Amino acid sequence: MSIYDLTQLRYFLTVAETLNFRRAAEQLNVAQPAVSRAVQQLESRLGFPLLHRTTRRVTLTTAGAALAKQAGDAMQQLEQAVRNAKQIATGNAGEIILGYSAQAANGVMPELVVRFRTAFPDAQVGLYSLASDEQVGALLSGRIDIGFMLTDACKAPLEQMTIASERFVVLLSKYHPLAKRASINIADLASVPFVMGTPKRWATFRSLIDNVCLKAGFLPVVREETDDVPVLFQLLSLQRGVTLYGASIVPSLPPDLKAIPIKDGFASFNLGVAWRKEPPPLVKAFVEVARASKHVRGKH
Repeated sequence: MSIYDLTQLRYFLTVAETLNFRRAAEQLNVAQPAVSRAVQQLESRLGFPLLHRTTRRVTLTTAGAALAKQAGDAMQQLEQAVRNAKQIATGNAGEIILGYSAQAANGVMPELVVRFRTAFPDAQVGLYSLASDEQVGALLSGRIDIGFMLTDACKAPLEQMTIASERFVVLLSKYHPLAKRASINIADLASVPFVMGTPKRWATFRSLIDNVCLKAGFLPVVREETDDVPVLFQLLSLQRGVTLYGASIVPSLPPDLKAIPIKDGFASFNLGVAWRKEPPPLVKAFVEVARASKHVRGKH
């Protein structure tokens, strides 16, 4: 600091609050002469008196009162800044940026974000919708800190942890000829047109669907493609085809769509969280919340 140091300013503020050098020294847990000396040194540096002193009382000068008010506010902000920095360093505060795929949005991700915010109320969480494949690049470049993605999309050098396994369901219009089925085999869809996400943004999810269909002996015939889930729903409503999706989407379906369970045991996929190696404390904290939540879910 150019004209004073924080110790002198803190001693002055304590005297300004108590208007008594003895009580100020007691609060500061230092000898009274040290307090008097610090205030005198501060006045000398500033070039004007801060206190009127008599044998009976201590009062603030007009300049001293102004300094006590504004410097007091500044000291509170400085102390808060130090506390915030300490929280960030220990992983209790700061900002964490999360990316999430369309398939993760309706699953366990919202629950984990709520758990994290409850455990770390001083932390800020930013959420961005990104396809699983887009999240890989965003993680490696540092644009996001955590990715909620299909585990099949994750690659080295990223770290990852599986947090959920989802069953595929068949999504279709409630007026589709197959809509009356209570359940269905994947093989029953061999001659049915599909609506799918575009290869550019849904590459990993499409490969999962292709693999499931290949196990049933066919590759899906894709009639329509789209980048976005709302448009996907519209195309299904118009009976442009059917699609496979994670079962967690069912509560969010519009009323004109139906989800049919799949009998085949292999019709499932995994979702996970991914992060860079050697993450900062707050990212580690989120991973631990996810790990603990995973263990809790596993007991049910």
